[in-house]
Amino acid sequence: MFNKLRDKIIIITMVITTAVLIIAGSSIMFFSSTIRPEPKPSPDSTILNISSEYTNQELQDFIKTDRSEGNSRLLITLLSVGISIEIIVFIISYYLSEKIVAPVKDAYDKQKIFIANASHELKTPLAVIEANIEALEVTKDSEKWKNNIETEIIHANKLVLDLLQLAKMDAGSITKNPPEKINLATIIKEHIDIFKPKFSGKFTFKSQTKNPEYLLPRQDILQVLDILLDNATKYGQKQISITLSQNDLTIINDGATIRKEDLAKIFDRFYQTDKTKSGSGLGLAIAKAICDQNHWQIRCESGSKTTKFILTLPH
Repeated sequence: MFNKLRDKIIIITMVITTAVLIIAGSSIMFFSSTIRPEPKPSPDSTILNISSEYTNQELQDFIKTDRSEGNSRLLITLLSVGISIEIIVFIISYYLSEKIVAPVKDAYDKQKIFIANASHELKTPLAVIEANIEALEVTKDSEKWKNNIETEIIHANKLVLDLLQLAKMDAGSITKNPPEKINLATIIKEHIDIFKPKFSGKFTFKSQTKNPEYLLPRQDILQVLDILLDNATKYGQKQISITLSQNDLTIINDGATIRKEDLAKIFDRFYQTDKTKSGSGLGLAIAKAICDQNHWQIRCESGSKTTKFILTLPH
């Protein structure tokens, strides 16, 4: 499909180029043959010991021959230049068409992966719910199966809400939250207390700014913070370090080093460096979308069995 699109772009470009070259070449040939003046009898021909009639006829033949040879040379030159231009235009149009089609193809491939992954992620909780309903029908101990069903319904519901949020962000139809003055250091401390039960290791927090008040959309920064802390507790082993500076919020965990090829895709939807971990792989994609929407910067660095997320915020 995309090869056909590329070929159509090349064909259209070549047809337009050829038409322009034919029109330009025909115009040059036409004007070059009509603007040349006709030869006039030489007034000094009688000075020579040659008859005026003979001299004029000879001059006429010479000019016609010269004009014919000139037209032939001009035609050959125009054809050579035209063929050279066609080759150059073909190479350029092929290169540019590949560049034009590449983002479309990439978006299409990502959409297919997105649909396949979403279907797979939704299929899992639905299958678990179905199995637990069947178990409910044949057992007296219903509490366990009800709890399993409730857990999977929550999982499926969260996945659907995440997909809906991403779809709204892509369409630009999500309402932006207004900024307000917040004490980011206080909020981080509160969130650390929330995530402590999920992590068996140690949290450390250091504020390097004298003024921890920022003008930010509260809901957006809370959601990004939740996602980053959840990711840190999921992959960290013994230590999670959080540092707030004048412009940056840095969260470091001591999990496994992320490979470069995985690091480049860390914010892709449904992408997970460790498939054994729970989650849908949408959290970091949502965090990146929120940051882009608010013109914040977020990046990930990894090395020496540590992973660092740096969130740059206006202050």
